Amino acid sequence: MITLFFIAWIADSLSHFIFGYSTVILDVITVPALLAVTIIFLFFSYYLISKSHKAVLNQVHDPPQIVDNGVYSWVRHPMYLGILLFCLSFLFLSLSLIATGIWILFYFIYDKIATYEEKKLIEILGEEYYPF
Repeated sequence: MITLFFIAWIADSLSHFIFGYSTVILDVITVPALLAVTIIFLFFSYYLISKSHKAVLNQVHDPPQIVDNGVYSWVRHPMYLGILLFCLSFLFLSLSLIATGIWILFYFIYDKIATYEEKKLIEILGEEYYPF
């Protein structure tokens, strides 16, 4: 994902110098404000990803049981949300139209993955998972 971001950033930078277009947002928002938002999103995404890993890996059950404490009490897929926020934080650094398109693509990919997992978890856990 970071590789795609840098490809998008380079392509957008080249487009700015070759074709003379740029995103208007860069003229309105200051760099320190963008860095502040980026840092906030990076820390929150790290928190979600690390806590979701810790919650799942520390609670392995046989038979499978639903994990509904910690970050899983806030959101069903904190790792996916953390990854999307991580990519979004880099998007704030560039404000690239190409990077925005890539982030939207990531969003739809993770939405499809989460939908698939939801169906499988309902099959495995049944009513215990569905009301959550």
